[in-house]
Amino acid sequence: MSEPNVLTSEPRLAPGADCVVIDWPTGDRSRHLYYWLRENCHCPNCTHPDAWERMLDFRAIPLDISPLSIRGDADGVHIEWPSRGPPCDGSFYSWAWLEAHRSEGSARLDRKRRPLAWSTNNLDRSSLSVGYQEVMTSDAGLLALLTHVQHTGVGFVTGMPVEERTVLVLAERIAFIEESHFGRYFRVESKPNAENLAYTPRALLPHNDLGSRRHPPGIQFLHCRVNEATGGESLLVDAIACAEELRRTDRVAFELLSTCHVTFSSIADDWHIVNRASVIDVDEDGDILGTRCHPALLGPVDIEPERQMDFYRAYRKFLAIATSREMQFRFRLAAGECQVFDNHRIMHARSAFDPASGHRLFEGCYVCRDDLVSRLEVLRRRGGDFRAR
Repeated sequence: MSEPNVLTSEPRLAPGADCVVIDWPTGDRSRHLYYWLRENCHCPNCTHPDAWERMLDFRAIPLDISPLSIRGDADGVHIEWPSRGPPCDGSFYSWAWLEAHRSEGSARLDRKRRPLAWSTNNLDRSSLSVGYQEVMTSDAGLLALLTHVQHTGVGFVTGMPVEERTVLVLAERIAFIEESHFGRYFRVESKPNAENLAYTPRALLPHNDLGSRRHPPGIQFLHCRVNEATGGESLLVDAIACAEELRRTDRVAFELLSTCHVTFSSIADDWHIVNRASVIDVDEDGDILGTRCHPALLGPVDIEPERQMDFYRAYRKFLAIATSREMQFRFRLAAGECQVFDNHRIMHARSAFDPASGHRLFEGCYVCRDDLVSRLEVLRRRGGDFRAR
């Protein structure tokens, strides 16, 4: 996301028939409709001063509303509105607020916070690691961890106690636990009668967890309590980088995986979860948000037979990229270390391990991605007024 412009002189206003045009010192120009300005009034009649939620019913605003007066000063724009329509004490919009909410041209795209796509060539584990005590006792440590997760999709916590459920203590430092059909937390270890491939010693392909759910969990924590077995190397893959590579090399395959919905299913004695979605998730601008990739949970591909082989070829090509050496960040977690990653953006995997050679026990849980981003933004404000106008 681009940094806000620092104004070196006062912008110029040019009121028009249905909007005000602002010429910015940067040379940019923006249009702000009067209806839009009236709807976004922050006076106590229109916006609750404590909850900072809109009380104004925008349906009561006349569609052809225009101001009685409009003036700018060093701080921003002041507007007086006619008495017809909802009551208003007069509106004030700071220059910073108006600049931050421009909607013409590329202004909205410039405000987007785009993640840093990575391969193994530009990822350094040590620079993404924060000590457990620092995270738990200081806002600076917590801010560092959450910033890593937002920018690169992954962060590491070192020096954690290895007691049971410590992962919940760490996660709840950030947000409420996001429960799933596995409960508040889960143990990843080899066991008989496993209801999940993760609970076997088999190698796991790169995947996003719980892709069968309508809303898969957001942020995943995997805390290593014991890692004495031979094998069991951890792998992380940036799904955004993989999807971008697929789009670069085979746009037809990319379009198919980002538009065609297929079935993902997770069925066991105690649950039956089936949903349809695309493998690659893109937003309205075509930017890649993440993936829903889980070969083990892919149900029977229930699209037209004429398209099925095209889907399989595209999915194979995407997985070939995801399993290539240059895309896989490989490491071995030691006891007391935890990986924290965005489950929508990062795929994780592991190599096979030998349970007869030693015990391997991880504990995991999830928190909602929105809650992590909220916590991060509050920390960044550092006590600043969220009601900046």
